[in-house]
Amino acid sequence: MFSLLKKLTITATFSALTLSAFAAERPIQFPEYNSALTISSYVAQTIHSTHTPGWGIGGETVYSRDHFNQGGGFIYFPEGTDDPVFNMYVGTGFKRHAQFQIGYGTEDAVYRFRSENDLAYLWVLSKHLMNFDFKLPTRLEHYPNNRWQTILTIETYDNHRYLDNVSLGLGLRY
Repeated sequence: MFSLLKKLTITATFSALTLSAFAAERPIQFPEYNSALTISSYVAQTIHSTHTPGWGIGGETVYSRDHFNQGGGFIYFPEGTDDPVFNMYVGTGFKRHAQFQIGYGTEDAVYRFRSENDLAYLWVLSKHLMNFDFKLPTRLEHYPNNRWQTILTIETYDNHRYLDNVSLGLGLRY
């Protein structure tokens, strides 16, 4: 009936439409409580190859709660693969800052390291470091309800080493 790729695409589209939230009407109630749904997009660069598949684009949705996280995403390398690579994964880690994930998708098993940080927090931290002020930002120096996140991801694949990649992205936390 439907291929695996079509089923994953329909599921991802339906999830994106049903999980929409209104940021202006629903602020994050407890920013220090580490439960969040993050929807992000990113650019990826393969590790083992300099030209094929090269650069790619992708997106993911990850739900994190304390030390557990789960999600799904895709990567498309325009110059290297015919179809996008879809993955679903679960993992554990230290809040949203350091997550180790294992998953399965259209290219078999994938292992990931993922880090997610507040964009405003990183901005204030970089301002401190530029002034040689080696202290962490306080809650009064940045807006703790900020929804913008920066995401760093490192992925390795079991059977397709040429798809191993590092990605950097921007996401919105709900």
